[in-house]
Parts: sequence; structure tokens; C-alpha cells
Amino acid sequence: MRLNINLASQKFEDVRQFYVRWSVAIGFAALLMALLIGLAWINFAGSSKSGQRIKQLQAEIDDLQKERAAAEAISNLPENHEITTEKNYWNKQINRRQLSWTQLFNDLQRIMPARAYLSSVHPEVTQDNRLKLTLVVMGDTHDNGLELQKKMEKSERFRSPQIMSEITQKQQKSEGQLYKFDIVTYYTPAAPMQGRSANREGF
Repeated sequence: MRLNINLASQKFEDVRQFYVRWSVAIGFAALLMALLIGLAWINFAGSSKSGQRIKQLQAEIDDLQKERAAAEAISNLPENHEITTEKNYWNKQINRRQLSWTQLFNDLQRIMPARAYLSSVHPEVTQDNRLKLTLVVMGDTHDNGLELQKKMEKSERFRSPQIMSEITQKQQKSEGQLYKFDIVTYYTPAAPMQGRSANREGF
């Protein structure tokens, strides 16, 4: 009878299987590290390009501001005062001609609340060549003014509407009250008017 006796002082371990498992784990960790390094490099490269683009745009803005300041300095010279005044005058006239009363009334009609109507409108051109409107709107309720202001804020034609005052008046032929709103807003026409139509509708 044959007996196999293990006389080793330590427990038997499969060294080859141990090294295979650790090699796989180390390889996976190395691959994951390489992936993370690649992502970090891509993010760094993108941030670097964005930073360079921002610096480039800022430099262009600074150059334009310097050119504008230089042009304004030349315009403000005493010998150029008459020319500058004439230029501003004609710029305002051109902006005033862009207003189409028909277009303005159509734009207001689309957003005017029910049982409210436009009483008067006063247009003017500001120093920065923006078209400013002062509207007097009459309505049956206090909410008419708030509703019109909200609709103006969502409109593409009106900018920064504000209710400057609200006055309550008694109607002559009824016991109800009438609300008068003074609204100030900036107006952007859809397109400049040209030719005779601009001359007829301009003010």
C-alpha cells in the first residue's frame, strides 16, 4: 500500500492563480487611471481654449472701447461742436422716421387687455437713440394695467415697461370707476420704414 505524505511546514497555495488575479486587477487599475488622465487632459485643453477665446474677445472689446472714446473725444472738440450737433439731430430724425403708427397700434391691439383702451401715446427719442413711449391707458379694473405690463414684458417689441402712475376716475354715465394708467416703455419697430409709407406714418 502506497501513502503520499506532505512534509511541508506551510499550507499549500496556488501561486500561479494568485499572480494571474493580481495581474488582471493591476491591469484594470492601470486602464482606469489612463482613462481618467485622458479625461482630465481633455477638460484642461477645453478650458485652456475657452480661456484664450475669452481673453481674445476681451481684447477686442477693449480696442473697440478705445476707438469709441477716441471718436467721442474728437466729436467733443469745440471746433466740431456744430457738426456733432447736426449729426445727432439727423440721427434722431432717422430714428423717429422708423416709427410706424399703424404697426404700433397693431402691436398694442394684440396685447391690450379686454375692456381697456389706449387714450394717448407720446413718443420721444432718448439720448442713446432709443424710442421711448409714454402711454395713457384706460381700463375698468386695476388688473388691466398689471396685465398689460406683463404682456409687454413678454413681447418682442416692448422693453422695460413701467407703470408710472395710476389714477381712479368716476365714469359719468355709470356708477363704476375708470382706471387711468401712465405707462413708460421702450419700443423696437419690426423694421425701418422706407419711402412714402415712412413719410406718411412717421411723425
